[in-house]
Amino acid sequence: MACVDFAYDPTDPNSIIEYAKRLEGHTLREMSNAPELPDPTVRRGAFGNALEKYYFGYAINSDSAPDFAEAGLELKSTPLKKTKKGEFVAKERLVLSMIDYMSVPDETFETSHLLDKVRRMLLVLYQYEPEKNPVDYAIEFAGSWSIPEEDLPQIKKDWETVVEKVRSGHAEDISGSDTLYLEACTKAANSSVRRAQPFSDVPAKPRAWALKASYMTGIEQQELEKSKRIKRKKGEEELPIIELIRKRFEPYFGMSQERLMTLFNVSASKNACARITNLILGIGEKDKVKELEKAGAKPKTIRLHKDGRPDQAISFPAFDYFELEKTPFEDSDFKAQLEQLYLFVIYREQDDGTYALSDVCFWQMPDKDVEEGRRCYEAMQRNVRNGRADITVKSSENRCCHVRPHGRNAADTRPQPHGEPATKKCFWLNQGYLKEQIAQTLERC
Repeated sequence: MACVDFAYDPTDPNSIIEYAKRLEGHTLREMSNAPELPDPTVRRGAFGNALEKYYFGYAINSDSAPDFAEAGLELKSTPLKKTKKGEFVAKERLVLSMIDYMSVPDETFETSHLLDKVRRMLLVLYQYEPEKNPVDYAIEFAGSWSIPEEDLPQIKKDWETVVEKVRSGHAEDISGSDTLYLEACTKAANSSVRRAQPFSDVPAKPRAWALKASYMTGIEQQELEKSKRIKRKKGEEELPIIELIRKRFEPYFGMSQERLMTLFNVSASKNACARITNLILGIGEKDKVKELEKAGAKPKTIRLHKDGRPDQAISFPAFDYFELEKTPFEDSDFKAQLEQLYLFVIYREQDDGTYALSDVCFWQMPDKDVEEGRRCYEAMQRNVRNGRADITVKSSENRCCHVRPHGRNAADTRPQPHGEPATKKCFWLNQGYLKEQIAQTLERC
C-alpha cells in the first residue's frame, strides 16, 4: 500500500478510522487532490475509486483480501439519497464480495470468506446528487461498522439459503427474493455472461454477496432509532426472523379477528389487523418494527376464502398517464412495487363465515414473474401512447398482473397525453396468482 504521504498508519485500525473521520462534512475535492471526473456520466464506482486512490493512497485492485489487510479493515463506500420528506435512504445495495460457486459449498457460514470479509468494515456514506461530480458529493459518515450481533442469525439463514442452491446444483435459480437481509445479486458486464457451477452442467449468472438496499436503509437512517426490535427470550437468540415472528403468532392461530380485538383491546377500524400484528409482536400499535424495516418488509393482512383464494387482489397506487408513457419499466414505480417484500398475516375463512388468524409468511415476487409484470406495464404503456388510456390490461391477458379503474367513479379521471381524460387506473396483482403463490410459500415454511 502506497500511503507514505498519507497521515495514517496502515497497520493500525484506530489510526485509519481516525483519518477517515476527517471526511465527515466534507467532499473529496476539499480533502484530497482528487481531480474532477472527466466524464460526469461515468459514475458507477467513480467515488469509491477516487476515495481509495486520492484519499487513502492505495492502488485500486480486485484482491479478495481486506483493503487494509494488516489492520483487518475492509473499506466500503455506498451512496445515500434524500427522499421528498428529506430523509436519507440507501440508493443501492452494498456489494461485499463475489461468490465463488466452486469453493462456497465447502464453507460453513462461520468459516466463510464472506464473514471474514465483513467482520469489521470502514464504512463511508455519501450523498448522491446526479447534478454533481462525484468528487463534490458530501460525505455524511465515515467510521467503523460491523453487522450487528442481533442480525447475524438472519444473515446466516440467508447465506445458507443461497449456498444450498449451489450445493444442489441449482445456482441458476438463485433469486433476490430468496432472502431478507443478505442477497446474491447478479454481477457481470452484461446479462449473457455465465459461470460454471460444481454440481450441474447448467451455467449460472455470476453473483456477488450484497446487503440489500432496504437493510442498508435500516442501518443508515437515524429515524430507525425510534423503531422497536422484537424482544428475544432466552433460547431465541439464533432464530431467523420468520421463525421468531411465527413463534410470536402461534399462540393466537385459530382465533378470530373479533376475539383478537377483544384480547388486545383494539377498537374497530380499517387498520385493526395491523394494530393487532404489532401488539402480537410486542411492539406499540404505532411503532415500526426494526426487523421488518431492515428487511424492507411491509406487513399485509390477507384474508383467504376456504379454497385459498384471497378475498381481494392487491392494488398499487393510481398511476399518472404522462409518467407511464415516458418511464421505462426498469425505472418505474411499478417495478419497485413488484419487488416489495411482504409479511403476509393470513386470516382464513371458517365454516361460519368469520375469519381466523392462521399463518404468517414472507413473500416477494420471484424474478421470473417480475418479467410478467413488465409485459403488463408495457402493454398499458402502448395503450397510453396510442391515445387509448381507456383500455385496460385484463387478468386473462397476464398471469400475474392486470390494470383496472381505481377512481371513486367513472367521473374520477386524469388527463392523458394523447386523448380525452381517462378514469384513474392502477396495477393489481391477480387473485389467482396470489392464491398460487401463497400456497407455494406456506408449503415451504
